[in-house]
Amino acid sequence: MMCSQGHIDDHQSGEDLENYSLGRLAPSRAPALERHLLSCQGCRTELNAIEPYNFVHYTRDGPFYSRVTKLRTGKLFARHWSRSLEVGKEFRTQQAAKAYPAITFCQMFPHHVCTARCGATGTISH
Repeated sequence: MMCSQGHIDDHQSGEDLENYSLGRLAPSRAPALERHLLSCQGCRTELNAIEPYNFVHYTRDGPFYSRVTKLRTGKLFARHWSRSLEVGKEFRTQQAAKAYPAITFCQMFPHHVCTARCGATGTISH
């Protein structure tokens, strides 16, 4: 089986994992990377390490995702996305980056009550 970076045993680059986490990986490359993640614990571990916050809320409008990604520059990028929205902001500290999704979600959905479906997501949730 071939992946975007070679054979299934090859690891994905830090740049590709960062772009995948940020939703910036070319759509044509995402399926191969996701197949690789299903079989490569090392790359799943690396992806999880750059995503200190990865959460989904199920709202009336559908799933609403929140994620913080540690960038290779040392900064963090916090973002939300859904079918109709994508917004994000860069931060210098993990504390500020993790606070942003919680605060902004509550502002956008003040009456949301989490159900058992809401919670931290697994690696492949893009």
